[in-house]
Amino acid sequence: MSAAALSVLLGAGLVAASHLVTVLVARATARAEGPVAAPALAMTYVAKVLVLGWVLLTVPAPPWLVPGWAAAGVLSALVLSLALAARAGARGTRAALGPVLEARRRAEAERADGPGAPGTTDDRKQDDHEHG
Repeated sequence: MSAAALSVLLGAGLVAASHLVTVLVARATARAEGPVAAPALAMTYVAKVLVLGWVLLTVPAPPWLVPGWAAAGVLSALVLSLALAARAGARGTRAALGPVLEARRRAEAERADGPGAPGTTDDRKQDDHEHG
């Protein structure tokens, strides 16, 4: 395997490992009582920064590492992970808001029938005078 491909895999692997740790901590604290998830995720972030900083400052770079290709791997993995997170977030939002949106659609359909339609009431107040 070429040095460029190994560099890309190393960069993408660092991002994947970081996200995996975050997902595991979030999953472990999701059902905990009280406000546990936010402090746990904050501590995880600090630990990841400290560990990565220690590795970058103490472990020498392997001779096959091509910095530009490693950066390309990091950026590609970040873009992919953000796209997947956005997709998962949108799916979760749709699932959580599904009943609310359906109720809103039903209410709008009833309002579209008009204020005098059977089974509907017009709750709006009519003001015949100007407010000064």
